[in-house]
Amino acid sequence: MKTKFLISLSFSLLQAMNVFAQWSSGENVVISEKVTHDLYIAGGTVTINAPVSGDLIVAGGTVTVNDTIYQDILAAGGNVNLNGYVGDDIRSAGGKIILSGNVSGDVVVTGGTIEIKKDVTIAGDLLSAGGEVTLDGEVNGRIRCGSGIFTLNGKANGDIDCRGEELRLNGTVNGQSVLAAGTITLGSGAQFNKDVRYWSKDQALDFGSTLNQSKATFDESLEIDNGRWHFLGFASVLMVIWYLGTAFLMIVIVQYLFSLTMKNTANTVKNASLKSLGMGFLFFVGVPVLIVVSIITIIGIPVGVLLLFGYLTVILLGTVIVSLIAANWINETNYNSLWSGRKIILVACGIFVVLKLASLTPVVGPLIMLLLVCMAVGGILQNIKWKRKKGLELT
Repeated sequence: MKTKFLISLSFSLLQAMNVFAQWSSGENVVISEKVTHDLYIAGGTVTINAPVSGDLIVAGGTVTVNDTIYQDILAAGGNVNLNGYVGDDIRSAGGKIILSGNVSGDVVVTGGTIEIKKDVTIAGDLLSAGGEVTLDGEVNGRIRCGSGIFTLNGKANGDIDCRGEELRLNGTVNGQSVLAAGTITLGSGAQFNKDVRYWSKDQALDFGSTLNQSKATFDESLEIDNGRWHFLGFASVLMVIWYLGTAFLMIVIVQYLFSLTMKNTANTVKNASLKSLGMGFLFFVGVPVLIVVSIITIIGIPVGVLLLFGYLTVILLGTVIVSLIAANWINETNYNSLWSGRKIILVACGIFVVLKLASLTPVVGPLIMLLLVCMAVGGILQNIKWKRKKGLELT
């Protein structure tokens, strides 16, 4: 009964996603009419010129949002331009990210270059990591930043903790400050209204008139060892690039080796969603039991090891597999199988980024990912042909 209930619940959730969300993809996607629910987009160039009442989850080479998003934004791209008002949080990763609209929630961004324009107000916290981060606007919450170069020309109304290679401070900080960098530069517009703890190579830094009824204390415990600042800024970006590069490589390999299987699985999931979900769920529950039984019987240890290896492989490649099946599903459903293998791979990469960003959403994100992986694995299992003499084959 419990199993049937979970399967029914999972299917219902997935059906609800289809009903209450709009999906779009293509080389050049433009949204010019109001969207009254969530919007999911993957494309080469994506432009949002109309309001979205729900969440926006988007991945593309260039992403531009010119209108209001009333809920969250999850965005990834080479260039991400967020020009409209955002009613909740922003989570974004990209080569260059420019924020030009007000945000009612928190902002979490990582990228090569991050710019928060003048007159922008972030009501919540700002967490940023990038090669170069520039804050010309205002943040009402806390600021935590790790970067190669961090520039503050605007206003920080909460506490700040900024570390990197170079800090350029020419704005107002109304909260407590923790500053650590090889070089700290104080401009004529810098003002600290609460105490400052800092470390820099120059050690004794003259804060002069920048302190307003506050004091600055040199703190050796904040010292950044030679080269370690990279881990606070560029390393974050490099790790993202390395991770996405690895994912891209795995997507290429899986698509090359199992392109027909991914295509057939997409059709299977489309036509037998509930069955696919059920078989995938049984796989994730049943295989660990088989592994334990095989190892306990001693003679079955080799089988148990093979099962364990396969099980871990499926878990590690879960998002890659889901992304490829989703890309094939879009191709089969909307484009009559006209996409080339290269285009399927590119769209799958975009979907991969979107899924990873979506999985950051507490509870709901991981749950949806689990359901999608179960459905994908179940679809693959239905496309395995079992033959007594030749073993098994993937169609």
